[in-house]
Amino acid sequence: MKLKEISLMNVLMCFSVITIHLTSNPVALLRHDSFWYLVMFIINKFLTFAVPAFVFLSGFKLYNKYNDNKIDLKNFYIGRVKKIIIPYLIAFLVYFLFYIFENLIEWNDFFHSLLLGTLVAHFYYILIAIQLYLIFPLLHILFEKLDKIMLVLSFISTIIFNQFVFFEYNDRFCGTYIFYFILGMFVAKHYTKKEIRPFWGYVVGFVSIALIHIYLCYKMSLDDYWYKYSGIGQVLYVSLSCVLIYNLCIKNKSKGLEKMIDFINPHTFYIFLYHILVMNILQFVIYPHLNLSIKYQFTISFIIVYFVIFIYCGIRNLKKKKEQSE
Repeated sequence: MKLKEISLMNVLMCFSVITIHLTSNPVALLRHDSFWYLVMFIINKFLTFAVPAFVFLSGFKLYNKYNDNKIDLKNFYIGRVKKIIIPYLIAFLVYFLFYIFENLIEWNDFFHSLLLGTLVAHFYYILIAIQLYLIFPLLHILFEKLDKIMLVLSFISTIIFNQFVFFEYNDRFCGTYIFYFILGMFVAKHYTKKEIRPFWGYVVGFVSIALIHIYLCYKMSLDDYWYKYSGIGQVLYVSLSCVLIYNLCIKNKSKGLEKMIDFINPHTFYIFLYHILVMNILQFVIYPHLNLSIKYQFTISFIIVYFVIFIYCGIRNLKKKKEQSE
């Protein structure tokens, strides 16, 4: 069952991930006492719900698809290979060859970066998704019987691995994100096409947590304050974000927005995979030959990346219409 609110949320999260990556370079390079650093930092931190929200959407869509149906394991895993792993392998090879050509990486890094998703900033999400897809049939069985217990246990797991237990690459471990996946399943089971109440309670909670969390993160970036429980703050912030954004998407009645979503939504996974390639071409091929400030680089990158995305979507949609007419 195709749900407009999920398609809208999917596109919004895709744009949020792109904007995070566009602002990451200014955040890394601007002087921390500058006004533009403050602006870029707030935008970047505000949108950190994006990747966990993708995990939420994965849980929602998988549960919504299978619901009470028995999962055909062979078809399920073959589908994940075709839809996730093969596109990832192709994208990995494209990026790797580009980095080799630009002398940014060596051949002996190939398998390490492939298996751990370290080649490009956003590939870690693919590793998380693969782990969650592997265990989804088991999660589905347990969730049907113990949905509330699973929600609580997954929340505890996510708190533990965000705040108290750290190891190398724990940001690629599914236990660090599993609550958002189970939350997506829970919402799909109990709130499909329904607002999660109380709406204004979530608004007040989100605004309060957002102001405190982002402010303390900013203070910590200036070395003015040690934000000891930032992991817990992040989990609470993301959880409220997922619920509130879902509610806002449920409330959307704009026909114009629906047309834009239909234009972009079918292509979001490939946009997610390749948008950083456009940014890399600008950063490593174009900008070294130009004497541009960080602010101008950000502005140009923002315009070009989104322009390329809309051109890509337009071409893909025209091709699809042509195939359907034939």
